[in-house]
Amino acid sequence: MQDPAARSRVLLTKSFIDSHDRAIATIALALRDAAMEVVLIDYEQPEDVVSVALQEDVDVIGVSFMSGGQVETTEKIVAELARQGVPDLPIVVGGIIRPFDVPPLEAVGVREIFRGGAPMADVVATFERLSREYRGLSQGAEA
Repeated sequence: MQDPAARSRVLLTKSFIDSHDRAIATIALALRDAAMEVVLIDYEQPEDVVSVALQEDVDVIGVSFMSGGQVETTEKIVAELARQGVPDLPIVVGGIIRPFDVPPLEAVGVREIFRGGAPMADVVATFERLSREYRGLSQGAEA
């Protein structure tokens, strides 16, 4: 885990087979504009997400789903985080999320779900809040 005073570090990812990348690229730019460090990757296997998250020492993982598989993939990411000893690393899921997929995503521990159309300010604030919480800072503390 990072120094609490460090800039927020975020991993944004989507499946390599998902060619829809406009939304995740827009979010990456918004997070960078908010002074966060952003690592943006395409993954082949859910385990790849955890591997990069650990290598890059991120505070939050954001996963975009535009073509399904969100529950199964997220369950695998959560299981791998637990196996690697970082079960508390926050995960945010966004994209085309069907309403009936929300409860299983919440049950597995996803901290926030953005189903599209969310104000960018809310997305940025969520990543910043989760990053600060993960690093042990209160919301009112100076970074």
